[in-house]
Amino acid sequence: IEVRGAHYVSVRPSVPAPAPRLVAYSSEVASSLGLSAETCESDEFLQFFAGKVPEAVPCWATSYGASFAGRYGGQRGDGRAISVGQVNGLEVQLKGAGTTPFSRRFDGRAVLRSSVREFLASEAMHHLGVPTTRALAVVASGDTVQRAWYDSQGRERVGLEPGAVGARVAPSFLRFGQFELFYQRDEPALLRALAVHALGRDFAHLRLQEPEAPLSRLLVLLFREVCERQARLVAEWLRVGYCQGNMNSDNSALCGVTLDYGPFGFLERFDPMHCPWVGGGAEYSFGRQPQAAAINLSILSEAWADLLRAVATEEGLTRAEADEAVQQTREGVSSVFVDAFHATHDEHNRRKLGLVSWDDDAAELWTSLFGLMATRSGPQGIDFTVFFRSLGDLTNDLPDGGDGLAAARAAATAAAAAAAGGGGR
Repeated sequence: IEVRGAHYVSVRPSVPAPAPRLVAYSSEVASSLGLSAETCESDEFLQFFAGKVPEAVPCWATSYGASFAGRYGGQRGDGRAISVGQVNGLEVQLKGAGTTPFSRRFDGRAVLRSSVREFLASEAMHHLGVPTTRALAVVASGDTVQRAWYDSQGRERVGLEPGAVGARVAPSFLRFGQFELFYQRDEPALLRALAVHALGRDFAHLRLQEPEAPLSRLLVLLFREVCERQARLVAEWLRVGYCQGNMNSDNSALCGVTLDYGPFGFLERFDPMHCPWVGGGAEYSFGRQPQAAAINLSILSEAWADLLRAVATEEGLTRAEADEAVQQTREGVSSVFVDAFHATHDEHNRRKLGLVSWDDDAAELWTSLFGLMATRSGPQGIDFTVFFRSLGDLTNDLPDGGDGLAAARAAATAAAAAAAGGGGR
């Protein structure tokens, strides 16, 4: 359904749960919401997160647009995610809780397989130090859902799988696509209201840092911080070998966390062109994630530029002052994002190689190492994780003194041989 003139719609969970069963919950996430172990193991908790939310609790789903590698694709929305509240600064969503006006032709459901996968992956990412949504719980619904999946021969089959509802939390679920939607529809009032909401919700510290700053200045600062957060997020993905798979703009969170664990994957054998999503291709491959993020930010910057010009007019700024604000916004992509990504990525690489500092020689070493890993990719190639573990083991045995970079090259070559020779997981 095409929803206009609103940021969200009220909707109720409609998932049938004839025999709900608590599969797992995160005590750490529960604690952040003020929930005790006793509460999480209660029937009230089970029923609530199975989708039986009391009528007095407001529930909502949001609409958003989506760009696919820079090409706008129209309205999307929370097709199976329903927000059920905000607690201690965290928004709580049920995923797989039933249809919404944005479900299109889909059933609004989730299966146990994918729900457990998101639970484990998001909690693992958090403990690896990667910004991410968090998983609160998985509840099996007690019924079945029809899904296409692969058999042992890799052939796609349609069958019935156990249904489930996943509960996840984040500071917010504001997506790039929400701003794109109102920009593309020429709904400036809704675009402005959403930006002001984001400023107060995810970026309230900017007002504290510059309490006298006009809205135009705060919006520039907000966008540049979004660029910095995205840069650091993608650098973290590359550090741990994570590939988002589907980097459409609706899967990019304004607050800079990993969002929507759909067709994601972790590298095993190193392949910079690996993409776990069959529809992703080279544009969303592991090695091109920084470029994909920059494209999404560039699309968002167009909405931001439009918003800034309107706000500048309200504030009585001159044409030159408005142009300067827009330029600072666009430099968020060309300068802030690029600089923050390289600074973070280089630091991760320095630590992976055990170097004291990062300079041109170190960068050359990394480039040659990347080439070594890439040339040995494929079925018999280098295991991404095992390689760096092997490198750590080998460098412990290096003699002191001499040419440190030469020793690192030798160690890298030896580690590559070890990782390619049977270190698979």
